[in-house]
Amino acid sequence: MGDEKTQVMQHQNYLSDDLITQEILTRLPVKSIFRFKSVSKQWYSTLSSSDFAISHLKKSPFFHHTAPVHTLFIKAGMNYYLFSYDDHHNSNDFEDHLVKLDFEFGIGKKCLHFTSCCNGLICLTAPREEYFILWNPATRKLHKYESDGYFNDLKMLFDLSSARGLMLFDLSCARGFGYSSSVDDYKYVTIFFQLFTKHDTIVHVFSLRENKWRKLDVDLNKILVNGQGVLLDEKLYWSGFDGQSNQVIISFDLGLEKFDIFQYPNSEDDKLGVVGECLCRFRFDRLDLLKPPTILKSIGLPQHVRLDIFSEVIGFKTTGKFFVTRHFTSEVQDGPKRMLGLVDIGTEPVQCTMLLGATGPFNIAAYVPSLVLPFSFV
Repeated sequence: MGDEKTQVMQHQNYLSDDLITQEILTRLPVKSIFRFKSVSKQWYSTLSSSDFAISHLKKSPFFHHTAPVHTLFIKAGMNYYLFSYDDHHNSNDFEDHLVKLDFEFGIGKKCLHFTSCCNGLICLTAPREEYFILWNPATRKLHKYESDGYFNDLKMLFDLSSARGLMLFDLSCARGFGYSSSVDDYKYVTIFFQLFTKHDTIVHVFSLRENKWRKLDVDLNKILVNGQGVLLDEKLYWSGFDGQSNQVIISFDLGLEKFDIFQYPNSEDDKLGVVGECLCRFRFDRLDLLKPPTILKSIGLPQHVRLDIFSEVIGFKTTGKFFVTRHFTSEVQDGPKRMLGLVDIGTEPVQCTMLLGATGPFNIAAYVPSLVLPFSFV
């Protein structure tokens, strides 16, 4: 009887490896996971798998797009930072919460364009679209993807522009990067077109699962697309103009690889961002929250908070708060010309707190640390 009781007690105190890895370890910080990899070969294999990386990411309290933004990835020139902010911090020295990411890409001092941030992966693009890089700052892993498949088409556009007497800057490229759970794939999208002729549009998609480029047979109906794609609900969104110079919002479903176009009357040269579970369209004195094609809410911004054409919007930090970047004229000649601010629309009047300043332009994106590897699936 005593032996049976001992066996029952031992059985009750036993936790299976699956329970430990899926219900306990998936809730730990990334740094802790690296330490637990040394427990055994089995744990190393499990904790290094892509399935565990996805499970760990989904257990993060900041994974869902409705969660408050706790950490920002910031690209300032050729420097990269992580910035953490908590409403309960009493310190006004916000630079204490700024961590510089010291990591060499092995590509010299070439300035890369920020494209997007998705599931802890930072996407950076080289000038002239020669390649793009996927980088996970938490794991210090990166991978460089050459533009082999579509660079010939890009070269064709450059040659065609030269033959027509157009300058290189008459060519424009819109790009984006994101993840689709329906196909379990990360995709990088480029849209090339000639700025003034509005012809010769070329769309390419790189699939990490397929590890290759594909040219899409699509007709964008002479639409000019602006800037970087904004990722929301596994779709990329760009603002643009149709053939009659009316502003539109164009979306690309990463799973279906299908474009949709939404027209908005009386819109101007607006930019896009993401606030919570909504798409955000903003220009100077207003900010519209959208569920395309529906405008859910319009927020008026007072004079001292007005945004400019270089601004970016991301949030909500908490209810009624969101991060913005703004350009401003400093009274001090060598003072910062850009700022990262936190706008609180719940106050009267609306307040904008300056968190960081910079002398040059910078990009921001919501960031969630993850174990996701930047390598192709094959």
